[in-house]
Amino acid sequence: MAANEADFSKLNFKSPDAPDRRWLEWFRDEYSRQLYKLDIEPAPDAPFRLEVTTRLLPDLAIAQSVRSPMRTLHRGGASDDISMQVLLAGRSSIQVDGRTHELTAGMGAIGRHGTGAIIDVPAGAGLLSIRLRRRLIEPLIKNFVSFSVIRDTQAMRLLLGYVRMIEAEETIVSPQARLLVTTHVHDLVALAFGAAHEATGMLEARGKRAGMLAAIKADIGDNLDNPSLSVTMAAAKLGVTPRYVHMLFEAEGVTFSEYVLGQRLARVHRLLGDTRFAHRSISAIALTTGFGDLSYFNRTFRRRYGVTPSDVRAQSRR
Repeated sequence: MAANEADFSKLNFKSPDAPDRRWLEWFRDEYSRQLYKLDIEPAPDAPFRLEVTTRLLPDLAIAQSVRSPMRTLHRGGASDDISMQVLLAGRSSIQVDGRTHELTAGMGAIGRHGTGAIIDVPAGAGLLSIRLRRRLIEPLIKNFVSFSVIRDTQAMRLLLGYVRMIEAEETIVSPQARLLVTTHVHDLVALAFGAAHEATGMLEARGKRAGMLAAIKADIGDNLDNPSLSVTMAAAKLGVTPRYVHMLFEAEGVTFSEYVLGQRLARVHRLLGDTRFAHRSISAIALTTGFGDLSYFNRTFRRRYGVTPSDVRAQSRR
């Protein structure tokens, strides 16, 4: 994970719609064996399909994939990484050391990246893969073993909520933000695994704050079109106090209202630059993004971007 490449931008891989034998041989040899140290056995009775989106940060890699039925054989070997596989939908099974472990949606498996394993993925399964640094996570976990299955727990749900939140970012440029995200993910994975007793208090406080903030931001994203969106509403959905929500945002150097405004402005900016929405008026876009006062919208938009909404639309048309 080279630092100059690890800005969290999307790296997409998609198999052809009808891959021939030559392409499959290339894929199995170059992409799978050389790059990921694994063998792929596609199901013989189903068309091959694989779509993977990978996001890289220093000391962290996150990938989400949708695939046709297939078996992957992880050959094992020397590695300083820890791998976590979380099933997002469907069912799958993992064979390690002669034992078979069945996974359902919300469950995961974690182990050293070099651990030999066989993973069977049927149709309709979605996988989240997280690559972590051993030196960063092992100090947080007592008696770390080479492989373990993780159940659907609150810590797992907090981890998935946090990943969902950061996936909305196009890039993460600031070194401080990259370090913070990497720390949060390692904390939440360790908490899901079962942290060492002496570290549990620290991790629960740090990890749950990160997970709670992620859940609140996800809820904000889902309700930007509601002009009545407020800190009281967000707090009530998660069963916390408005003051606690304010404290979470204050730790990031922003208020709840400033964050909501920033997200609304960013959404309007994206829609104005998208030619698919050229038939909609600027005022209609602003109103359906939660702005009730159009003069306030225009004023804050120009302050944020240095141009008017009309300028952005005109540029997209050119």
